[in-house]
Amino acid sequence: MKQYKVESVGLSDKVYSNIKEMILNRDLIPGQKLVQEEVAERLGVSRTPILSAFSKLEKEWLVKNFPRRGYYIYEMSLEERINLFEIRLRLEPLGARRAAEFGTEEDKDELLKMVNNADSLAETKDFAKFNKHDYEFHKLINSMSRNEMLSNMISSYNIISLSNQNIESIDFKLSIIGHKKIAQAIASGNPDLAEEVMKNHIEGGLVMLKDHK
Repeated sequence: MKQYKVESVGLSDKVYSNIKEMILNRDLIPGQKLVQEEVAERLGVSRTPILSAFSKLEKEWLVKNFPRRGYYIYEMSLEERINLFEIRLRLEPLGARRAAEFGTEEDKDELLKMVNNADSLAETKDFAKFNKHDYEFHKLINSMSRNEMLSNMISSYNIISLSNQNIESIDFKLSIIGHKKIAQAIASGNPDLAEEVMKNHIEGGLVMLKDHK
């Protein structure tokens, strides 16, 4: 099991960052109870910064505090995840459109390199690596949009990571094909196409969720 160690400088922020990384890497999974003593021991810190981190993560929808039961990794309901995809459907096509308009050549090269390097993930079931790839792919596009408010809205509420809570049901190959189409549209500088393919990509995830209702 990977060990997460933190330094004493900026301890509270470092503890928060490490626990968040543990959640995004699926070292801590949805529905899992967070035992303060165990997390503190794993990070090599006292309980004080742990409680502070839990409180901050709760505001980001990554953990939830149940009265008299304690903190748990937040597990979204199907209805909540459908709502989340509907939000993404409104926000991310705009991000892709603006990325095609305002992304630099360096940004576009990085995006293409990212999707080309993801081919090996299509043949695996490495959920942690795919989750990281998906998160970084969408994060880069939102950053390329040069719309700081849009980028902050998506990152502050961990919209991408929360969408992947049922990552075991995701077709990695199909998703990576979608990523390539998006990256190519953005790299070509075609805003209309970039917006359309991102919309189709998000709609695919939304249809999959609704089929499970």
